Amino acid sequence: MGYGLWVMVMLLASLAAHGQTDLYKRYASQPGVKVASVNNFAIDSTSRVDVTVIEAEDNEGWDWMKKEFYIGELSPEQQAGLGEGYDAVLFARRSRSNPRENAPIKNEEIDIAGSCYIGISYLNQAVYIFCANSEEEYDAVVSLLVKKIMHQSR
Repeated sequence: MGYGLWVMVMLLASLAAHGQTDLYKRYASQPGVKVASVNNFAIDSTSRVDVTVIEAEDNEGWDWMKKEFYIGELSPEQQAGLGEGYDAVLFARRSRSNPRENAPIKNEEIDIAGSCYIGISYLNQAVYIFCANSEEEYDAVVSLLVKKIMHQSR
């Protein structure tokens, strides 16, 4: 993930003021972080999702993000990898209205309309929140995140 996706989101955000979603509004005034949000971001040729990116501007911002999104500490091996420029990218299904919470369950299944995926980049100290409207779009998000992880491991 990282700089390329951040630049793309920032460019799209500057072109689309309507991209300021409820999640953007929720986090935009938080000190120590910068926030961008884009509606209908193309994940692949058929999948478009809303994306909100929150990136720490300083250590205090990252500390807040770790508490807000329950971001755990890395193992010593992962820390060493960060020092060598390798990212530790994690992702999880969460509540769309409050990404601090687990994804809501409806009829013993994850509620697609009420959930989102968050991707966490330790190297970039960023959280990417992907909100989709179908399981196929969420599959595209997971595929993107896995590709980013695989690219970092090379």
